[in-house]
Amino acid sequence: MRKWVLLLVVVALVAGGWYLARTFWRVTPLWAQPKFGKVTRGDIRVPITAAGLIQANQEIEIKSKASGEVIDVPVREGTFVAEGAVLLVLKKVDEQRTVDRAQAEQDRATALLAQAKVSIESAKAAILGAEADVSRMEAELAMALFERDKVRDLASDGRAGEQDKVNAEQRYNVSAATKRSAEAQLASAQSRMNDSEQVVKLQEAAVRIATKQLEDAQERLRETTIYAKQPAIVTDVTIEKGMLVQSGTGSFTGGTILMRLADVSNKKVIARVDESDFGRILNISPIDALPDLPGLREAVKAGVQTIATRSGTVKLLVDAFPDDEFEGKIDLVEPQGKLNVGSSIIQFDVHVTISDAKGDKLPLGAQAQVEFTVESAINVMRVPSEGVKTLQGQRGVYISVPPEPGSNEQWGKRFVPCRFGVTDGEVTEVVSVQGEHKLEVDQLVYTKLPVVPSNDDD
Repeated sequence: MRKWVLLLVVVALVAGGWYLARTFWRVTPLWAQPKFGKVTRGDIRVPITAAGLIQANQEIEIKSKASGEVIDVPVREGTFVAEGAVLLVLKKVDEQRTVDRAQAEQDRATALLAQAKVSIESAKAAILGAEADVSRMEAELAMALFERDKVRDLASDGRAGEQDKVNAEQRYNVSAATKRSAEAQLASAQSRMNDSEQVVKLQEAAVRIATKQLEDAQERLRETTIYAKQPAIVTDVTIEKGMLVQSGTGSFTGGTILMRLADVSNKKVIARVDESDFGRILNISPIDALPDLPGLREAVKAGVQTIATRSGTVKLLVDAFPDDEFEGKIDLVEPQGKLNVGSSIIQFDVHVTISDAKGDKLPLGAQAQVEFTVESAINVMRVPSEGVKTLQGQRGVYISVPPEPGSNEQWGKRFVPCRFGVTDGEVTEVVSVQGEHKLEVDQLVYTKLPVVPSNDDD
């Protein structure tokens, strides 16, 4: 009997507690309870994200114009070299022999040129002598002609004999033959002059060729010691001491790649963006970074009001430094799309120069996430995006207010119609509030409305 009394007392206490909780404390299960956010003021940025590898501003392949055995490699991967630093040293013996041969060939060509020039001077003297002989023989021929004609006149009057007439004719013929011989000698001297001039031209060309060969040989000799032409980091060394190097100028393969350097004075990321984002990337890119397509840059320059928004500034995130953000700038937007391997998606390469002062510590080859801010709103009123609701075809938010007096509601709410702007998925810009109610910073906004209890519990 006593057990039944205790059981009845326990049941009564449980039933009474449930009634009090339902009546006074209004216990609601978690799934039916609302959730809240707050009205805030701040910035909203809508990014487009793309990935790319951190690259050097310039990749430099080091080859040698010389051939020979490697006798010293004073650098290794990761070495930073200043301009003028020694990268590689080859034996000089073979290239020195080549220089000596080229020097001898140049000396020989120079001597032959001097000899050819002497021949020209001899030919000039011969021409002068032949011209003098021709002039003298022209005078003698004129005199013989005069005497012949005079003797003919005398012979016609009987004042000169037939022998005088024959002698005068012979003297004239001898003078004419001598003049023709002198003219032949002049023509021969002029021909020798022309030949000598051609020989000089040929020898001058030979001297130029020999000089160029000597210069090339001297350059190859200098290339037996290779120096860095600019500050850079050594990223790859492909040769070792004792190996033979093939000249880069004397083979079809372009020579042996000795090492690779990376110019890290500037670093960049080449990020690929989807075709659907190409237009929005163009809208934020500096004019100089736009594709050099006919009329594109001119059309953008005409929209003066948009130039101020074309800073091209982007944000970079790198797994190697998860707590840091880095800044970059759009340097070039390529106009030619590329088909993404393994899919039908067309993507465009966007070159981003890393402009952040902390960029020096970014490792080459690391993957970077590039965020392009294509839309933004600065210092605006924001509400949680989950709080944007629709009531009777009108968009707005439900704000938390005290329940109506006498109502059975545990949470009070009021719908405030709004016009919304930019959203990043987490918060949404409130452009304006419609109607008589206002929104204030820190005001509670329903992100999840409470579940209305059914009447079955009454």
